[in-house]
Amino acid sequence: MAFHTMAPNRKVSAAAVAEAISRLLAETGQPPTIEELREALDVGSTRTVLRYLLELEEAGVIERWAGARGLRLIRQPGIGDQTIEVPLLGEAPAGALMDAIENRLGSVRIARPRRDREQLFLLRVRGDSMNQAEVSGRLIEDGDLVLVRRASAANPGDIIVALVDGQATIKRLKLGPHYVVLRPQSSNPAHTPIIIEGEIAIQGVVIDVIKQGEAALWQD
Repeated sequence: MAFHTMAPNRKVSAAAVAEAISRLLAETGQPPTIEELREALDVGSTRTVLRYLLELEEAGVIERWAGARGLRLIRQPGIGDQTIEVPLLGEAPAGALMDAIENRLGSVRIARPRRDREQLFLLRVRGDSMNQAEVSGRLIEDGDLVLVRRASAANPGDIIVALVDGQATIKRLKLGPHYVVLRPQSSNPAHTPIIIEGEIAIQGVVIDVIKQGEAALWQD
């Protein structure tokens, strides 16, 4: 797996290591190994990484235990009031239906302050059936995070997270006279609309898309 690296010869600091941990967590969904941190920081020795990890641990920023990925980011230093913390509840397909997931994976800091933060959650998109749909000018692509406002109802044309027979999906809502259509917007012609007679359980409305590297994820 390739990681974005910092510019060569950039001075490494504890703050830079903490930022790299946050970024790699957001990109991969799992704590980085020491070697992955070394590559991301573009330093020659893992001993440099270990020294700053110890400093961060003593400062209460991270927690460490045995194992290659035995690392937890407790808090991120230097975050101001212009960010909010939103729970990441799991993954949802923008493709075929799959079992609904509501397993909190951690918290995400996003630089989008909102007054309705208590009603917000995030899901990671898996699949390509909405890769031509835009929210706030951003396409919903595989691996993105979608910011969802909890709601039990939605307007026609909204992009929603819905449960259908206990399974979750992200689609655009269309209402018929006696049915509901969950419509994909994809470059992949294999995806077809889901037509449902009766009611569906709407979990929320997608209000924003967060691309990889735009959020800092850490585990609770």
